[in-house]
Amino acid sequence: MAAILAACSSEKRVATEPSLKEAFGNKFLIGVALNARQVAGKDSAATKLIKQHFNSIVAEDCMKSVNIHPEEDRYNFDAADSIVEYGEKNEMTVIGHCLVWHSQLAPWFCVDKEGKNVSPEVLKQRLKDHITTIVSRYKGRIKGWDVVNEAIETDGSYRKSKFYEILGEEYVPLAFQYAHEADPDAELYYNDFGMHHPGRRDGVVKLVKSLKEKGLRIDAVGLQGHMGMDYPSVEEFEKSMLAFASTGVKIMITEWEMSALPTVHDGANISDTVAFREAMNPYPDALPDSVSKIWNARMKAFFDLFIRHADIMDRVTVWGVSDGDSWKNDFPVRGRKEYPLLFDRNHEPKPFLRELLSPKTAIFDNFTYSVEGEEQKQADAEGSQLTNPLLPGCYPDPSICRVGDDYYLVNSSFAFYPGVPIWHSNNLKDWKQLGYVLNRPSQLPLKDGLRISGGIYAPDIKYNPHNKLFYMITTAVDGGGNFFVTTDNPKKGEWSDPIFLPEVGGIDPGFLFDEDGKAYIVNNDAPAGKPEYSGHRAIWIREFDWKNNCTVGEQKVIIDGGVDKSQHPSWIEGPHLYHINGTYYLMAAEGGTGPNHCEVIFSASSPFGPFKPCNINPILTQRDLPQDRTNPVTCTGHADLVQTPSGDWYAVFLAVRPYRNGHDVMGRETFLLPVNWKDGQPIILPAGKTIRYTNRTLAPTPLWTTDGLANEAFFIRTPQNSYYEIDKSGKLALTARSIKINDRQQPSAIGRWITNNEFDAQTTVSFLPTAPEDFAGIILFHNDECNIRFGKTLDAQDQPCLKLTVSSRSQNKRNTDTAAETTVSLKQSDADKKIYLKVTGNETQTTDKGVYYTFSYSFSPKQDWTQVGEPISADLLSTQTAGGFTGTMVGIYTTGDYNKPGDYNKMEKEK
Repeated sequence: MAAILAACSSEKRVATEPSLKEAFGNKFLIGVALNARQVAGKDSAATKLIKQHFNSIVAEDCMKSVNIHPEEDRYNFDAADSIVEYGEKNEMTVIGHCLVWHSQLAPWFCVDKEGKNVSPEVLKQRLKDHITTIVSRYKGRIKGWDVVNEAIETDGSYRKSKFYEILGEEYVPLAFQYAHEADPDAELYYNDFGMHHPGRRDGVVKLVKSLKEKGLRIDAVGLQGHMGMDYPSVEEFEKSMLAFASTGVKIMITEWEMSALPTVHDGANISDTVAFREAMNPYPDALPDSVSKIWNARMKAFFDLFIRHADIMDRVTVWGVSDGDSWKNDFPVRGRKEYPLLFDRNHEPKPFLRELLSPKTAIFDNFTYSVEGEEQKQADAEGSQLTNPLLPGCYPDPSICRVGDDYYLVNSSFAFYPGVPIWHSNNLKDWKQLGYVLNRPSQLPLKDGLRISGGIYAPDIKYNPHNKLFYMITTAVDGGGNFFVTTDNPKKGEWSDPIFLPEVGGIDPGFLFDEDGKAYIVNNDAPAGKPEYSGHRAIWIREFDWKNNCTVGEQKVIIDGGVDKSQHPSWIEGPHLYHINGTYYLMAAEGGTGPNHCEVIFSASSPFGPFKPCNINPILTQRDLPQDRTNPVTCTGHADLVQTPSGDWYAVFLAVRPYRNGHDVMGRETFLLPVNWKDGQPIILPAGKTIRYTNRTLAPTPLWTTDGLANEAFFIRTPQNSYYEIDKSGKLALTARSIKINDRQQPSAIGRWITNNEFDAQTTVSFLPTAPEDFAGIILFHNDECNIRFGKTLDAQDQPCLKLTVSSRSQNKRNTDTAAETTVSLKQSDADKKIYLKVTGNETQTTDKGVYYTFSYSFSPKQDWTQVGEPISADLLSTQTAGGFTGTMVGIYTTGDYNKPGDYNKMEKEK
């Protein structure tokens, strides 16, 4: 987790700071490219960093043919010998770079004395002599060789180099053959740049497979890390890593650096030049903080990617020690000043590297959430008692299925991870969360920048008796579209990777596995023609081949607009198709998920229709009730039906508990009601009937235990790597990463949904901030713009304090922000103490009912609380203010500032 920090004085810092090879050397080799001055010991500052941080080295230039083999009968081994000896002396793994490359190629290599291409036979012999001589010289001393460099073009074809002109594709396997013959124990690599391009990716995969089919040795593919501020994307780079690893080779990140300047091109051909323009050298003095932040965030994201896939990684090699060493200075235009490497020109680590090596950590002893509720139940048709909401908190868009005596229920999860909470019950009334369906990053890559109300919408869970598999189908909004996953047992918590259905558009797909073995997918999408009014949508159907996991046939519109198109019904969505007693029923929501929400139903004799509205519609709504009613439940709809073993029917659906003028902070919750059948159709609630709710009691519930996070715990977007650790005593160490809560990224935050307007949440934290941007404490989070933070930090004078910070932004007035901050100074004697933090939700019972949050702290175990500031109106976090579809998360959060070298003595003291 956090690297061990040793107390140090400034003059001994280089010797005692954590190092890259110590922190990550157990995952993969940490390499660096060296130049002749560094190998000769003429750059003392670089030498200290090389010895401290790296356990692998590679030569920048001295092993390329133009330098090591300048004339046909003359080799120049002096520089190459020096780097091999340097590696051996310092117990570093040496990598050979590179044997065959079209660039920096010795001028004589492929031509005769008249400058004409030599014959294939001559070039083969020259190639063999060159490779054999060099590899044999360092046999047993160099771990592996970049045998062929940059042979594949962006489109996947072979580069039309001199080697290709004369030998065709054959030159690549010949090079690998000659290298293996010269040193059978040496590893052999293929190395190339721009590996995020799909064409080159496919071409290299084909090349690797071809070498393996020929029985030739290839151990790894090197992905040159010549990157920029706008290329490559982490996602495309990761796809290439996984594609190459799937061929059975290891992955190496070679030549890693990231330009901080405007992109000219994303190649690395050093013969390219462009005319000097001032715009190409925008930062001649220093990198602006705004640009530095983006650069560091991208470098951190890529290193996180490497750590995440350490199981397929062999090495990460940076192409130079410090910014001043980079070949990208003066490239592609003379005079250009670059900032692409891990250490700056003063040989100081960049902020992302400080964050990797010396992370600040907040220690949370505990976090508990509790509610003091009341008893208020609503009788079903048979007089038994129901408690609503069935699932309090932000658990919207419920879908349910039953197999035997087991009921399973799933909900939307939006941009929170893990995705799709799944619940189990044997009686429909008592539910236990099993965890989440999408519980692996490979299933749910919620990207930075994704809006909180994007992500996973309206999952549908169904059981297919014909293959005994459970299916969960859903939409990844702004993230890939419609897909499904399967499992043979939801209790195992092991669902398949997603199978996407690109031909199924729109949102809210749902399955029907019919009695005859056929299956269908229904979904919401735009109508067949041009929409006739705002909110004009349609329900589509197509057949699904569950044996081959694909759709078949043409899709068809089965509902256009809604029950009565002449009335311009809006947002027909959330469809579910049922086959009950010979009749097909299509149930869907109308009116949008706001106060006009309702549930409607249609019937037909065929799954493809024609569907006609049933006689009684809507079958569920609260939109026509008085707005001034006491304790209203609103927005009801988005329902799903289930039948009990005894033949009774129930419906789960979403609803909202607003506290005043439409403001709510729990979001859309899951409710349950019995279903009555009348005139051949189901009715969830007769018109005019009022739904009541219960404020349930919840005993203090921990967010984690020594066994791990609670089932209800979740993160904001998908973590790229783990940033927390729970020790044997139950304390949780949360790494203070540089990502802040409003950065629209993946902050160090863990939380759960609040389930009632009145609640109590408490935590105990130990944290020693070293900069005003450092923070650890409690958070209430609706989205990236609307949240409240309460915790420990430093003030502008670097003195310890508590801060209560409120951020809010109206969805209707995007230029109107609400921000407030209350600061409580702490005594120096209290600076190192463990602190207790609490937030309490209270609902006023006046005519103008409101919900307010009170924040308090203490230095004694949960007593002698001191309130900070005035109570804060929950309106600032409500859906009415912030928009979107979620509730409010409460939990823990920390962040850190790594722009300055840390105070290692202070941090060691805290540790």
